[in-house]
Amino acid sequence: MKGKKIVISLVLLALAATACQPAAKPVPTAVPPSGERIDGSAGTVAEGNIVPRDYTRLFFRASGTLSEVLVAEGDHLAAGDAIARLSEKNQAGAALAAAELEVEQAQQALDDLERTAGVQLADAKQVLVNSELALIDAQEALDDLDTDTFQDQLDDDHQAVIDAQDDLDQKQEDFEQYKDLDEDNQTRKDAEQAVEDAQDALDEATRKRDRKQNELDAAQALVAQAQAAVDEARYQVQQWSDGPDPRERALAEARLASANAQIASAQELLDDLTLLAPFAGTVVEVMAAAGEPVMSNQAVALLADLDTLYVETTDLSELDVVDISQGQKATISPDALPELELPATVTLIQQQSGTKGGDVVYTVRLQLDKTDPRLRWGMTVQVAFE
Repeated sequence: MKGKKIVISLVLLALAATACQPAAKPVPTAVPPSGERIDGSAGTVAEGNIVPRDYTRLFFRASGTLSEVLVAEGDHLAAGDAIARLSEKNQAGAALAAAELEVEQAQQALDDLERTAGVQLADAKQVLVNSELALIDAQEALDDLDTDTFQDQLDDDHQAVIDAQDDLDQKQEDFEQYKDLDEDNQTRKDAEQAVEDAQDALDEATRKRDRKQNELDAAQALVAQAQAAVDEARYQVQQWSDGPDPRERALAEARLASANAQIASAQELLDDLTLLAPFAGTVVEVMAAAGEPVMSNQAVALLADLDTLYVETTDLSELDVVDISQGQKATISPDALPELELPATVTLIQQQSGTKGGDVVYTVRLQLDKTDPRLRWGMTVQVAFE
């Protein structure tokens, strides 16, 4: 390092200059503090710490009881490896199985609806043919009944009722003349009997007329009923011609959508009960044991990617950071391993500033181009930027 060579040269010159003056005290060498520029060709020196490429504290999104912890500190994991599970996993699995069964049944119902549409159309056409035949029969029966002769008879029956009513009215008027006579009076008895006979004649005429009228009404009702059946059959043929009944299809599709939503919800719950590694890395710390209750967002393990190490420094002031650029080279010297010098490259210069000791500082991240198995996360290092 050029900076160190210059400092050593300055120290040797100072010792040589004071050799001829034995009474003078030696002057201590000035070592530039972290974050300050070194005179000469050396760049800026700052203090930093070893950090992994990625690290995270892992936690469940659901609360429960740990049924098993599948890792130990120091284990190397691939992305997606299981770390721990909650005991509620069995219930969640059963809920997922029930939801999957409902999806299967709902899909089968929808498939059956689509598959049987042709059969339903054929049935509807057959019903239409039968309904049309029934309408023809009903219309023929009505035509056979509702003839001019039948209408004349019906008119005669109506007139007979009118005549019988007039006769009854006359007989009742006649009776009024004799009603005050003694009940054993023969004239009164004859008048009273005449009223009863006229009433019987009216009743008989009314029944005869109503029977004939009802016969006509029934024939007409059968025609109307047969026509309604034809109309409904035609409607069903039209509906099935376009496939399954739209209302039934909508219900079947809604059922299937609901079942799929239940699967998604059950799967999400099941996934939340198994803690997975979000990236490949090393288990640095396990913070819970099987059988312990854990809350959502409670850290269970600490995972870090230690394969590629970085250095982060927050010592660079606003005056220094302007001379640092991405891709710039630097030399790393760990305090615990002063004999070790490792090359590094600037990979990130944070845009947002922070404060340290009242000064405005910026975080800079460097990737170690070479590493050493003795390095540990958190070690303090000196960073000399070229």
